[in-house]
Amino acid sequence: MELIRKVAFYGSTYDFALFEEGFRPMAAAIELVRVTDAPLDAAADVLVLGHHLPGYDANQLLEGTPSRARAVAVISHGPFPLNGTPAPTPLGSMAYHFRWHSEPGLAEAVIDLIEDQLNAEELYQVQHRRFLLLVEDEINFASYFIPLILRELTERTLSLLPPTASPERLREKAQNERPVLLLASSFEQAADYMERYGDRMVGVISALGFPKEGKNDSDAGIRLLEKRNALQAEFPVVIMSARSHREQEITGLGASFMPKTSPHLLTMLQQHLLHHFGFGDFIFRMPGQGAQEVARARTLEDLRSCLEWVPLESFMYHAARRHFSNWLGVHGYLQFAEIIRVIPASEGEAARRKLIDLLKAI
Repeated sequence: MELIRKVAFYGSTYDFALFEEGFRPMAAAIELVRVTDAPLDAAADVLVLGHHLPGYDANQLLEGTPSRARAVAVISHGPFPLNGTPAPTPLGSMAYHFRWHSEPGLAEAVIDLIEDQLNAEELYQVQHRRFLLLVEDEINFASYFIPLILRELTERTLSLLPPTASPERLREKAQNERPVLLLASSFEQAADYMERYGDRMVGVISALGFPKEGKNDSDAGIRLLEKRNALQAEFPVVIMSARSHREQEITGLGASFMPKTSPHLLTMLQQHLLHHFGFGDFIFRMPGQGAQEVARARTLEDLRSCLEWVPLESFMYHAARRHFSNWLGVHGYLQFAEIIRVIPASEGEAARRKLIDLLKAI
């Protein structure tokens, strides 16, 4: 694991104070230093750059001389391009661009996000973590979404622990077992992540328009949906756009739609995480167009109880799509999620009994 142990900040006193406030929850594990000159020479894992500084253009620096740090993050106040890229292109670079909002948690979220991207392959191959993919090329929206998503991922991972769990146990579980957030700002990045991690991906949240083949493509989200369908992947996709007249087309391709101009966008996003991506209650549904709800499980005990009586068709519908494995995975039960993942749904009632017996061991 490439753990982030030192962060260097280059910017104004005001910007540093903003960053330091949001960084406090990480201060026990990560050193934060402020540098006042030669930021590219700072020996740190991550270099964070303030934007408006005399004689200093952070945007140009982002594209120019490489830093000694493994990742560079620019956090802007503005002015900034409305379609500014929050995540790196070309594929594989480790430079990020975000915008300061009133959300102090952005500082912590940026560091968590970078650490996730640095270690994605090991988190997939060795730890068998679950993945959530955000595809967004506008820094305004990405900077709002990322703290919310990471906070929700952490809360869901801890939600099945007993209320008597110690603070140390909570921190350990959140650090080692929460789902991984990946950020892409181009079709090529998103498609690469889907191919590599799609079998453990719990969902994709995507803009409708973003770069494809180096040019802005107003239908790139549709192409991503088609990519998901070509891979025969079962993870849900939510498309966000200001073009509400495209909703019917998008839902017809098997995705959900969120209006990007809604004043309730963040609340809607949180509801989608809970109800569509398996971060909330486990909802048993019947297969078919109506997807009728037949049961709901909030705890592990609820899940075991429901499995005893829900119709076999409902069980097989969810088992074939790895819903049980993903639900346990996003709640931090990675070992059991991997065991359950390989139980063939085609075994029907025998598979159901195996799952119930495994849940009794948790």
